[in-house]
Amino acid sequence: MKTTTETEVLASPLARTLDLKPAKLGNYSFVVLLVGMFAAIVAAFIFVLSAILIYERESAKREASSVERAYENHKLRLLERIERYAASNAAYANTDTAFDPEWVRSRFGRGLAVREGYDLVVILDRDFNEAFSYHPEGAPSELALASILSPQVAKLTSDIRQNYVTGLVTARNGDTYFSGKMNDVSAVTEVQIGGRLAIVTAMAIIPDPGGIPMRRGAPLVLLAVKQIDAQALSDMLSSLSLTNLFLEQTIPAGMNGTAIRDEDGAALAYLTWDPMARASQLILASAPVLAIALFVILGIALLILRRNTAAYRELEMRKRDVLEAARHDGLTGLLRRDFFLAAADELLDKAPASTGTLGVIYLDIDDLTQINDAFGHVVGDHLIQHIVTVMQRTCRGTDIIGRMGGDEFVLILSGRASSDALMDDVKALTAALNRTAMLDDHAIEVSCSIGVALRPDHGTRMPSLLRAADVALQRCRAGGRRQFKLFDRAMDEEMRERRRLRDGMRQALERDEFDLFYQPIVDARNGKVRHLEALLRWHHPERGLLPPGAFLDVAEETGLINMIGSWVLQRAIRDASTWDDIGVSINVCATQVGSGTLPQQIEALLAETGLPPSRLTLEVTETVMMDRSGVIDDAISRLSRLGVGIAIDDFGTGYSSLSYLHQYRFHILKIDRSFVARLGTDPKAQAIIGSLVDLACTLDMSVVAEGVETEEQKVMLASAGCQMLQGYLFSRPKPLLDLASEGFIRLRTGQHAGPEVSAGSSGALAG
Repeated sequence: MKTTTETEVLASPLARTLDLKPAKLGNYSFVVLLVGMFAAIVAAFIFVLSAILIYERESAKREASSVERAYENHKLRLLERIERYAASNAAYANTDTAFDPEWVRSRFGRGLAVREGYDLVVILDRDFNEAFSYHPEGAPSELALASILSPQVAKLTSDIRQNYVTGLVTARNGDTYFSGKMNDVSAVTEVQIGGRLAIVTAMAIIPDPGGIPMRRGAPLVLLAVKQIDAQALSDMLSSLSLTNLFLEQTIPAGMNGTAIRDEDGAALAYLTWDPMARASQLILASAPVLAIALFVILGIALLILRRNTAAYRELEMRKRDVLEAARHDGLTGLLRRDFFLAAADELLDKAPASTGTLGVIYLDIDDLTQINDAFGHVVGDHLIQHIVTVMQRTCRGTDIIGRMGGDEFVLILSGRASSDALMDDVKALTAALNRTAMLDDHAIEVSCSIGVALRPDHGTRMPSLLRAADVALQRCRAGGRRQFKLFDRAMDEEMRERRRLRDGMRQALERDEFDLFYQPIVDARNGKVRHLEALLRWHHPERGLLPPGAFLDVAEETGLINMIGSWVLQRAIRDASTWDDIGVSINVCATQVGSGTLPQQIEALLAETGLPPSRLTLEVTETVMMDRSGVIDDAISRLSRLGVGIAIDDFGTGYSSLSYLHQYRFHILKIDRSFVARLGTDPKAQAIIGSLVDLACTLDMSVVAEGVETEEQKVMLASAGCQMLQGYLFSRPKPLLDLASEGFIRLRTGQHAGPEVSAGSSGALAG
């Protein structure tokens, strides 16, 4: 046996590494050193192996938590998709109120199933029978109602129905509304079908919150089924720090997994993936080599430890990236609401001297819903991204931008020298936003409304500043949009006044405070009365007689306009049934026409009162025609087939378009009073009116000129070809009995429908 000399030990790489000194080493000490090194290597191996096993267990837990969260988010996204289809006035009206098979097939078949990628869509009636089903081409053939209606699905459907019925309340006027939450009437679960797992989302079909009145009773329930396929797994994988994700009946060896369980806790399937950390497998596989070459194994262990340390750091970096992604909106990259408010509070904590003049800007994209309906949600998303790009390009780097919701943003502008400088920047931002944008080959007229609040004039903390900016935004919307408003105290009082009007209108419907005045529409040739236009008035208990301009815009904002419009229709048609020959003209708003129930309501009232359809004219404004939906087309067509006249009111003051005049075939064109008022003073006015009359004549339409106040205007309009005239020259709007006493109209003896039509009649208002 060779004896290792002190010189050889000192010459070894290990000795040089440890910086061993000759005086301290001998043969004995060398043996001790080897034993110590062997023990150290073994201890290090055990320590490293234990640490890696612990790390892998923790890593597996984190991975499982991420996968479970991604799976739950996937289920929630599926639920959010059907909520957009099931929770709407149109869905309720065309399924629960009056089942329209073609509309249902378009909405829930081609719309929900095909566009959103579901494998099966079913609507259950109140007896759990299949009222409608849609099975897209290429979807698994084994999917059917019988295969998905497991006990668990049946139970959650029953719970939805029970929660829906429990949440129904009856208002004082007799209307039924749902008072619960969306979570009460929606649910999501899983079922096994043919050995494959499918997610079933269910939701009761209900109107929009604060929408149309509802019937009392169990609802129709929408079921949407989506099998977990490669695409769904890919969607979930995109938000994870994993390389592969599989759906298996068991967890394969060497893979991590988490169970998808039913209500009883039984595993339906497993989401499995390749674990990120596999160091322990490598070490255990190298264990036999360790007995021969401990130093080699130690080197491998150190190398693996280094690699796992790097993997851990990478995982931590990815974790930070995920947390950072959670802070920002996925579509725009802006701070989400909570994180934005936290950043805002941090900025507001600083002294005003360091932040300069500071303003909170509340921004809303006008008519985003209509743009989505007209051009699709992809264009709507591109519009949002365009708005964000303009804001980022226009604002300073120190400004903070956050997304509050779908079409609302909040900006904090700081570092300005004065309030005037800040308002100049707001003005520049408004001008930059409100311009035409080309999005996916569509020219979109961008319209944004902006409310502004300043610190400390309107508050020192975010809640008060945000509220002030929001109040200014509401005032901006009411004032025409496409502009900005700076908050002032008068706006606050105006908001309170609008709330008082809203509450007062609810009471007015119950107390029968509304009334109808009528204004004659006369024949331009002989002055005979041809129609009476019904004009709404409110006998306000404190403010006296109010015209519609004082309260109808509030009614539109609060959803009361349909109830008031329904009352006007009943009252005017019943009034008209008490006089002979002369027709009645009634204004209807966009929401009434778009509700889908207006033709049925008109038909029922005509049948009830016996009024001939030819004596009824409905006046619509040009804004109604901006909605090119099938509901509007169908309503106008059905009313025309009934024989009801359709008039286009205030023509030339809004979204005038020859295309819709030709498409809808109106019977009457009403020239707005703004054109009539310029007769005699503006040489072009006569030419404009002549052109409008020629246009109406080409389209076989009669012409009514509004706002006639002088004999000169009367003569000029008659010579221009206007068949009918309306204005103060003939009569101001008056109660029906006053017009009768003045000889404008003859009522049948003992008949006047006015008192019989009461706003307190809940059944009448429910239409």
